[in-house]
Amino acid sequence: MKLSIKSRYMKLILLSLFVITGVIVAIRFELHQFSPEIIRDFILSFGIWGPLVYIFLYTVRPLILFPSLILTLSGGYAFGPWWGTLYDLIGASLGAYLAFGISRYFGKEAVQRWFGQRLGKVEQITEGKGFQTILILRLIPLIPFDAINYGAGLSKVSFRDYAIATSLGILPAAFAFNNLGHSFHNVFSWQFILAVTFVVLLSLTAPLYRYIKKRKKVS
Repeated sequence: MKLSIKSRYMKLILLSLFVITGVIVAIRFELHQFSPEIIRDFILSFGIWGPLVYIFLYTVRPLILFPSLILTLSGGYAFGPWWGTLYDLIGASLGAYLAFGISRYFGKEAVQRWFGQRLGKVEQITEGKGFQTILILRLIPLIPFDAINYGAGLSKVSFRDYAIATSLGILPAAFAFNNLGHSFHNVFSWQFILAVTFVVLLSLTAPLYRYIKKRKKVS
């Protein structure tokens, strides 16, 4: 029993250190600035190290629950649609893996204490469905990114299925939002209109998926 209590306290201390690290990074790198333009200028101020700084910020982002959309748009604004998508994919994947690992290691009690009861819903959704469910959830840009990360860690989905489905599933939205961020300077351009259209189509993934499932059950 003593070992169990000691282990529990150690996990809480480690989790606290993770969160404190995230807060320090947010303050140090001025992530309280919610403007993609300001974040873009800040990242580019590091010169050739800019991509690494961007990937690092995206990796630790889940520790402070900073909006992933802001960083994605900033990436497209800073590096363009192609390189921005690549750096986004690397950083977002690493951040998602980190959040999953934290959630799985520290367990439901500790994680829900920090991130709320809403994670239980994602845990139930992913229960027993694994790769397919994570992939569908990732394709829907309106579902909170971090809720999936931490919620999946509380479920029984394997890390392998989670990792592959995550990296594949976030790619379309990463490309769409990086194009959107890159075209901020001209909201009347064909690229901006195409990016918005792509985002809207991705938002229809959920109802389309539910419709197909209902049709299969009926038939």
